[in-house]
Formats: sequence, C-alpha cells, structure tokens
Amino acid sequence: MSSQNERFAVVRKKDSSARTRWKALVDCIADLLGPRAEVVLHDVTHPDRSIVAIRNGHVTGRNLGAPLTDLGFLMLRDAKTGHDSLGVYYSKTETGKQLKCNALVLRDDTGKVAAMLCINLDITGTQSVRAGNRMPAEHYHSRVEQVIASLIEDASRKAGSDGRDLSSQEKISIVKSLNDEGVFLARGAVKQVSARLGIASPTVYKYINSVRRSARAPK
Repeated sequence: MSSQNERFAVVRKKDSSARTRWKALVDCIADLLGPRAEVVLHDVTHPDRSIVAIRNGHVTGRNLGAPLTDLGFLMLRDAKTGHDSLGVYYSKTETGKQLKCNALVLRDDTGKVAAMLCINLDITGTQSVRAGNRMPAEHYHSRVEQVIASLIEDASRKAGSDGRDLSSQEKISIVKSLNDEGVFLARGAVKQVSARLGIASPTVYKYINSVRRSARAPK
C-alpha cells in the first residue's frame, strides 16, 4: 500500500508542474495570434533555465531552457508585493526587432508564484512602431550568465563607471541596482557579480545585506 501511495504522490507532483498546468494556454494564444507572436511559459522555480514551453521562439531566438530576461527578474521580484501583470509595454531585441509585449504571473493553488506567461508580438514595420512608441532594449539571452552580464553593464553605466577601478561606494551602488532588478534570485549570480566587480563573494553578500537593511529602514 505504501508503494502505491508513493507512486500516486509522484504522479501528483508531476501533474502540478508549470508545463502540465499551463502549456495548453501557450498553444491556445500562439494558435490565435500566429507566427509573429512568441508565447513563453517560464517555471520561475528555476529562473536560470526557466523556459519550459515556447512557441515561435524565432521572434527572440530562444529555446527551451533559456532563462528569465532582465525584466522577468524584476517582475518576479515585484510579484511578491502582489503585482501580477506588467500591462502592455514595448521593447526591442538586440537584433533590432520591435516588440509589443505583456506578461502575467501565474500562481499555484496556495497563491505562491509558480510561473510566468509572456507574449512578445513582433510589430517591426507596423503602425504601432511608426506611432513613436518608446522601445527600451530587453535582454533575450539563452543563458542566465548573459542576462547577468548585461545587467551588470547596465548597472555600471548607471553608476557612471565602465566597471574598472570602482570605488567601494560605486560597487555598493551597482549591487543595489542589481538587487533592485531581482538579479540575485538567479543561481550563480553572486559568483558572477563577484568576478565582474573584482571582490570576494562574502563582500557581495555583505553589500546585498547592507542595501536590503537600508531598504527596510524607516524613512
């Protein structure tokens, strides 16, 4: 009897996966919108290899196993405060494709964030582009290391540095920016930030704790 219960528990666990629960939704939307619409399902329990279902991946050049984007990490962070949708926004890929996007957090039966559904519609050359919508770049990479590297570069620019000969305060500023973006939700992020900034991993953790304490402090 116990072995039967164990097998039943395994089946239930598999049936509760993000792909099993929401893959049909990906197909439904992709079939409706056609080949210019990339529809992506992320399992956010593994943000470094989150894509578990994707249709029309040619839009951004991604496949199964690719990580969250920089905006995805930010959305995952904000989902903890109850923000489940970005609303319609415009973006562009690093190859110049212009996109109209939306994203939605998907929660399990307990209310915990389990997945993220993203739709990226290629509108390059359409009236929406000609209307002058601002389109900031979003990093659609195939490996989480690339996403983190792009975010470190962005944070370095915000700190007014090219990443070399940084002061301690500049390094703290960069860590704060990365923490605000939710980068440290990704496995290996601390190690990569440590190597990029030329400081030990314990120092990165110290900076993270410092900026988080400052954020919690009364204004």
